[in-house]
Amino acid sequence: MIRLNHVSKVYRIGGMKVFALKNASLHVREGEFVSIVGPSGSGKSTMMNIIGCLDTADEGEYFLDGQIVEEYSEKELTRIRSKKIGFIFQSFNLIGNLTAEENVELPLIYQRLSKEERKARVEDAFVKVGLSDRRTHKPCELSGGQQQRVAIARAIAARPSLFLADEPTGNLDSATGKEIMGIFRQLNEEGKTIVLITHDDGVARQAGRRIRILDGQVGGEEVCSGNQ
Repeated sequence: MIRLNHVSKVYRIGGMKVFALKNASLHVREGEFVSIVGPSGSGKSTMMNIIGCLDTADEGEYFLDGQIVEEYSEKELTRIRSKKIGFIFQSFNLIGNLTAEENVELPLIYQRLSKEERKARVEDAFVKVGLSDRRTHKPCELSGGQQQRVAIARAIAARPSLFLADEPTGNLDSATGKEIMGIFRQLNEEGKTIVLITHDDGVARQAGRRIRILDGQVGGEEVCSGNQ
């Protein structure tokens, strides 16, 4: 599904070139649960932005579903970002004046789905994250873990085949983080592809395969049991 070949991303700071990614290569097969682990500033989020078609590489190739991303039209990339990929972020990115239910439904409105279809998808998503009893609450009335569940429900409702999660447990206590990781494992068992970005090695080991990144370069990888 995903293949990066010798990808580099360069930022210019003053007169200096800084590599966020340098000659990075990796692959993710359909249905895998892969974690990318590294310290702050290692290039993890830049890699996720490229995988999610939110940014482009300066060098190298990115193949998504066997096709070089540069060959996709902007219309196709928009469809990929809205329907194929579900994004989940550390900061939740919920709209404060909307209820949990309205936050989950909003992207479906943009997709122009019928009211009946939206309702069915929203209900299904809240069941999957175990938060049906908090649907009418606004983000400020929810705990951090509950807000992250709403964010995951929002991604689930779009029914993507690929989930990209950037530090999804970073703002949560360890017990809540384990619950969130349990949701990701369940999604993976249903056949979804999961790519999870984290600085926490304990979280990374809960994936099926762990890839290390440091200073923009991909290091070794390890098969994990996925149930720590």
